[in-house]
Amino acid sequence: MKFVAVEDVAAPIALVWSHVADLEAFEDRARARIGAIQRRPPGPPAQGTVWSGKADVMGKKRDVTVTAATIETWSRLTAEAATDGMQVNIDVDLAELGPRLTRLTVTTEARARSLAARLMLQSAKLARKTLAKRYKGRISDFAARIEKTAAKG
Repeated sequence: MKFVAVEDVAAPIALVWSHVADLEAFEDRARARIGAIQRRPPGPPAQGTVWSGKADVMGKKRDVTVTAATIETWSRLTAEAATDGMQVNIDVDLAELGPRLTRLTVTTEARARSLAARLMLQSAKLARKTLAKRYKGRISDFAARIEKTAAKG
């Protein structure tokens, strides 16, 4: 299952990148929602950093591992998440459309690696429209927060 959200953000690419690449802020938000998260190796997050913990996935507590797979400054960040036979790839691309306009494209694709995961994805496909709307809303909110920051400073 694949979701794509595209937002044109009224902010310079450097500011958008600073928000996209702020992995510690994402870690803090995740910790607030799910509790204990472990980061390896310790220190500032970078390409290859791995986070692990337990999260609610489809109504059940599951072990989740997220890896910062690719960090290409100013243009691309990818993360790979794995849980109970499922692989989720998150790809964030930035494109400079002008000095104060940046296109943010976020693609998330989930693939089943086991029968149980296929069943989980199948039930999620039944709610695809709702999930897609929620996904696009979250990306839109993220872009709006960046624009608010750009307007202040």
